[in-house]
Amino acid sequence: MSEEASLEALSGARDAINADVARLIQYLRCGTASPDTLEEARSLVAQAIQVIEPFHQDGDGWSTISIAGDNSGLAWKEDDLTHVMPYSPVSGKHNAVAPPLRLRKEGEGVRGEVVFSPTYAGPPDSVHGGVIAAVFDEVLAMANVVSGKAGFTGTLTIRYHSTTPLNTTVELFGENTRQDGRKQIARGEMRANGKLTASAEGLFICAAEELQS
Repeated sequence: MSEEASLEALSGARDAINADVARLIQYLRCGTASPDTLEEARSLVAQAIQVIEPFHQDGDGWSTISIAGDNSGLAWKEDDLTHVMPYSPVSGKHNAVAPPLRLRKEGEGVRGEVVFSPTYAGPPDSVHGGVIAAVFDEVLAMANVVSGKAGFTGTLTIRYHSTTPLNTTVELFGENTRQDGRKQIARGEMRANGKLTASAEGLFICAAEELQS
């Protein structure tokens, strides 16, 4: 098997098992299983941990890997921007806590969709406000990337126009609206069923060396 095929197989296997773990989290969140059933499931989870634990790695890099530069073989895809961030807790396919967020480049900005399961509930039948903020941080950061200059989040201001529903396709939009030296200003919107549920504006700061490149 070629190195490219091997990486593709590994990525596919990671995607699959993380999707299964995400389902497990949702079933634990929403289930009514008996103590005996939960204990049985716990024993099976313990077996899975024993299988995979010997391959655990930690230390420099493994806590921070999230972009293509740290993952040789991951191509930049304008129709799937989150492909280069597989470990992101907001959009990574290799991270079971991440909602199924997908983004794509469209014009000078980014658009995307996500369906939030009850795992991400806050108010009744609605998405937790902190989860919404995290998603906007990802969307606006990626809007800066496609504009040509990435940056670290300085401030993020969220306006909640209404609750954002669970189990509903939520449309996302983000764009870089202004660049002022190291400062990058971006804005974004979140809509469900055509209704604006939240909007955001963020100030991002480019690293000095990034600005000079």
